[in-house]
Amino acid sequence: MPRHTLYHDALTEDSTEALISGDEAKHALRVKRIRDGDEVGVLNGRGLGGMAIARTRGRDLLLEIREIGMQERVQPQIDVWTATPKGPRSGEMIDALSQVGAFGWSPLATSRANVDPSSARVDRLARVAMEAAKQSARAWLLEIGGAHSFEEALDGAGGGGVVLADASGEAYDATGAEEIRLLIGPEGGWTNDELSAARDAGVRIARFGPHVMRIETAAPTACAIVIDAEQRLRAT
Repeated sequence: MPRHTLYHDALTEDSTEALISGDEAKHALRVKRIRDGDEVGVLNGRGLGGMAIARTRGRDLLLEIREIGMQERVQPQIDVWTATPKGPRSGEMIDALSQVGAFGWSPLATSRANVDPSSARVDRLARVAMEAAKQSARAWLLEIGGAHSFEEALDGAGGGGVVLADASGEAYDATGAEEIRLLIGPEGGWTNDELSAARDAGVRIARFGPHVMRIETAAPTACAIVIDAEQRLRAT
């Protein structure tokens, strides 16, 4: 596997070359120290990825594509809805969620947290997701969704498709669901009314560790556990 991966939005299955310029090229040359002849990965964030040979062209990099193809998404698709962590912690969460293989993330309004990120903050989180994809050689960018209410989070709970993380639940047990919405609560936890509403809606309540975790820790931890459990079930 190449040591470095670069992002090129216009990459197609017919591409034989890709010109990397601007900030992407500057970062590749000055920070990653990619040199002429180095083997690098390349992706477009929409499932297409491959391997190339880097050729320096002044301040730019010309990638000679050697291998390219579509890559499957991580299965099952885990859409993580959480209360929004404060400050830079939201970026840390997006970075980790991208690395562990989450399909997407959306901010969730709850009784104890109702933070709808600004468009500028959402743009920053999208950039974090792109950098995390390059770091982890992930062909599909993590999707950043719009804000949702708690009532919307409970919709479609049947069949194991919605899982709420809480210490009152049992250890996670795989169901074989193809798509799972994973709900992570705010600092201070869910209210009793929210937990009751979730149970009444048929949401699965599951615990993911012995201790209380911050949002940016709980979200990727729970996501990784769910993906691992579901993939183990598929392998049997």
